[in-house]
Amino acid sequence: MPKPPTILVVDDEPAITEVIKEILIAHGYHVSTAMDGLAALEQLGKDRFDMVLIDVVMPEMGGMELLRQISLLYPETMTIMLSGYSSIKDAVAAIKLGAYDYIAKPVHPEALLFTIERALQFKDLRLATRELEWTLKGAEALGLQFLELAPEVEEFKVLEQLRQEAQQIKDCQQLAHLFLEKALNLSQATRGSIFLLQPDQDELTCAAQVGMDTDQNYPPGSSPGEAIMGYVLQHGRPLLVPDITNDPRFYDPHQSQPPPSTSFIAVPVMGDKLWGIINLSDRQDQRPFTSRELFLIWLLARVLAEILSINKQKEESRRINQVLVDTKSELDQMKDYISHLSKSVTIGLAVIDQDMRLCSINPAFAKLLNQDENLLIGEELLPHLSWLSASDRERLAHVLKEALCSENSLELDHINLIHPSQGNRFVNVKLVGFCPEPGQPRVLLVLNDITEFEQMRQRLAFSEHLAILGKLSTCVVHELNNPLDGVMRYISLALLKKDDSREVERYLSEAQRGLNRISQSVRSMLNLSQPQPEIKARSTLLNQLREAIKILMFQANDQEVEVTLDMSPGFDSLMVASDFYMVFVNVIKNALNAMPQGGKLQISGVEELGRMFIRFKDNGEGIAPHNLEKIFEPFFTTKKKERGIGLGLAICKKIIERYRGQIKVDSLVGQGTTVTIELPLPVADSSKQL
Repeated sequence: MPKPPTILVVDDEPAITEVIKEILIAHGYHVSTAMDGLAALEQLGKDRFDMVLIDVVMPEMGGMELLRQISLLYPETMTIMLSGYSSIKDAVAAIKLGAYDYIAKPVHPEALLFTIERALQFKDLRLATRELEWTLKGAEALGLQFLELAPEVEEFKVLEQLRQEAQQIKDCQQLAHLFLEKALNLSQATRGSIFLLQPDQDELTCAAQVGMDTDQNYPPGSSPGEAIMGYVLQHGRPLLVPDITNDPRFYDPHQSQPPPSTSFIAVPVMGDKLWGIINLSDRQDQRPFTSRELFLIWLLARVLAEILSINKQKEESRRINQVLVDTKSELDQMKDYISHLSKSVTIGLAVIDQDMRLCSINPAFAKLLNQDENLLIGEELLPHLSWLSASDRERLAHVLKEALCSENSLELDHINLIHPSQGNRFVNVKLVGFCPEPGQPRVLLVLNDITEFEQMRQRLAFSEHLAILGKLSTCVVHELNNPLDGVMRYISLALLKKDDSREVERYLSEAQRGLNRISQSVRSMLNLSQPQPEIKARSTLLNQLREAIKILMFQANDQEVEVTLDMSPGFDSLMVASDFYMVFVNVIKNALNAMPQGGKLQISGVEELGRMFIRFKDNGEGIAPHNLEKIFEPFFTTKKKERGIGLGLAICKKIIERYRGQIKVDSLVGQGTTVTIELPLPVADSSKQL
């Protein structure tokens, strides 16, 4: 049975505290009380609470200051403010500091219980959104190969059939109507629309709609559905709104009537760039949309983005080929002029034939390669790229062959050139296939030096990080002042009572407790001040594991879970693609979810008999035998329906199989779970195939 929510009531009036406590206990909540803000922080340091009810006016530490501390140290805890002197200004200030709602005294039981229930529902929604976000990040590592996870699933069959059918359609309007029809069927929605970006414009236009009263241009955002669409476009991530009346992000205090639709799905059509957005509302059975339906629409949007990208590439290739054909005679007459122009530009230009040999280059191209221009003509390109990393060289060779065969326009971003004399240079690569004569395909290779831009971007990121540290300094002073004052006071008392060992021990224990609070605050500040780790395209296996542990340490500390890492030295030299980061995050997150009241997670790695074994062992709740057989099946989950859709381990299994590896789970109910990832030693070789 799920444990009842735990609530901490903080008020300096015992009569009010007892009344609220009796009301909440009568409705099945576990309730604790505190008389002021300092006592509340002490209890929060010992126990975990789902919600805190805070009186605004209290001695020692006021309600607003306590709210600020909770938002900083315990961001997952919901807060509701109580006040007998309510004002709009105070309510707005509380909401900005992170409170869910603001209730005026005297508190009416019905209003209090209703607000608490809505706040806990929003907490579950927030946790479910985070779970779904991790699933989507893992799915992004697989791309549309995700459809291969469970080809027998009926929805996946529909998406694969849609993918094949859409490849024959060139018109954007026809594509939008086809995909909207499938989206309505997959989600059981009765209303929906697809907006697409117009070529060379920043304006969205309605390409298809069913059951919606909208004009042809992107709406200004006056209705809830339009506000959701603007939110998704701003953040670039899919959004599920089970109940808009319980979501403070879209709360409209001026709306007198409840919105006709309360549950929405909005998904950006995104691949290599933003193409548009899909909006859905009003399920046939009037129930809220679920995470599973959002995920299916996200996959459908990825398919649509792929088709739009392919059509654009084909159109661009046709346009470029037509331009080349139309201007061939003019180019023949202007060879001298073009030669002079190519020598004067700073962008590297080269023409490569079907044997990968350089037909012609300009001085800027030779300079970027740090070689003599005259010695490069007629030579194969790839042997002269020894200073490229193996992965970048393979990527370039692959797209060169693709450009020769398909005459498409292709791009590669952030190729790193490493010269002994010039140092690191970053370039963007564009390849355009063309055929000047039948049977003689060529590729125009364009190298654009973006080193200065990349260096400026890195300096800007560092400056933003320093700004964050400056803002946090104020919080550090407030957070450390009170416990530090207590430590100094108790040490002074211990010195005065130095002849009484019991009193000295008691005072020193209190001082130690204050130091522990200071240590916890410093760790929390450091976690907030550190920027989100940016996983490189390729890094060592051990580095990706450390980054995965780092990003989840706040949750581990909050749950009092001890995490240990013991890896053999060989793991720090194995270079792999960044998709292993998502595998480690999913496995560690599952282990932490199995230990909500604390425990131990031991992570170890060894090399045995030409194989690598990475083990994640926890002492959590364990998995029942009948569930253990199904954990790798897509959409199977033991969590609440609104908390997960059961795709994390399925994604991990698919990624690991890319490397000819396997994942195994052993578990005993009440004793814990061990997840073992087994990989062949030459992981770097298999990753080159991705």
